[in-house]
Amino acid sequence: MAIMRKWVPTTDLMMLRRMGKLSEELGELQAVAARCIIQGIDETDPASGMSNRCRLEFEIADVLAQCRVTIEMLELNRVTIHNREAVKVDQMIEWEALFKP
Repeated sequence: MAIMRKWVPTTDLMMLRRMGKLSEELGELQAVAARCIIQGIDETDPASGMSNRCRLEFEIADVLAQCRVTIEMLELNRVTIHNREAVKVDQMIEWEALFKP
């Protein structure tokens, strides 16, 4: 049987800021991706006047920037991340190929 352990949320302000900002940007990307599914990528957001495509590009850039800063600030293993990214890209290429006629 697994040993039960109490989880204690971090109180480290840098970690809270870093994870908070990363989470915020991921949420914004998720919202834009959903909008692209619902409305189409080339439709325009009436609130901002921007196309969903443009908003998607901006939000992807924001997430990439937050990922880069998070990797640096938390001294995460870039090799591990790069290797996992390569595996996921290969998996997605293989999966997408299943849908080609």
